[in-house]
Amino acid sequence: MGAAAVGLAVCVALLGLLAAGLARRATAAERLVDATAPPSRPAGPPTREPLVGHPAPPVRGVSLAGSSATAPGRPERAVLAFLTGSCSPCRDFWAPLARGESPGYPVTVVTPSPSTESRRGLAGLAGETVAVVMSSEAWLAYAVPGAPWFAVVEAGRVVGEGPAGSWEELVALAGCRT
Repeated sequence: MGAAAVGLAVCVALLGLLAAGLARRATAAERLVDATAPPSRPAGPPTREPLVGHPAPPVRGVSLAGSSATAPGRPERAVLAFLTGSCSPCRDFWAPLARGESPGYPVTVVTPSPSTESRRGLAGLAGETVAVVMSSEAWLAYAVPGAPWFAVVEAGRVVGEGPAGSWEELVALAGCRT
């Protein structure tokens, strides 16, 4: 019985040393995380440089059919509508566009790339009339903060940009001049 008690005491001592070592490592890891973690206060919205007055970044991607696509083409003035297939506010714009409505100028919808968006789902929203370019790179180039977002391009320059909460707001944005 004495040997069993000594063996048990040794096991308890070893477990205690192991627990102390793990606690020390956990404390060191916690300090490292605290040192690299962002401040606990929420940061303000990320700063974004407006594109108005600057050359319009090219929009290159793929069409819903999978072929190469670009926008806005060569019209005098065009609207790039940055929409997704899943955002609820975007639905307020997909439906009128699919019916052939226009805010006064040709519209190309720019969605994230096919790795993010469903071509089949977008085709259901776009119908036969909406020009769609799938390009995550364009979203980055235009620094799109969230959908729905619109850019008005005229003669290769951005002349207006911003969100719109309704079709009327989009029409107003499309009519802006610099």
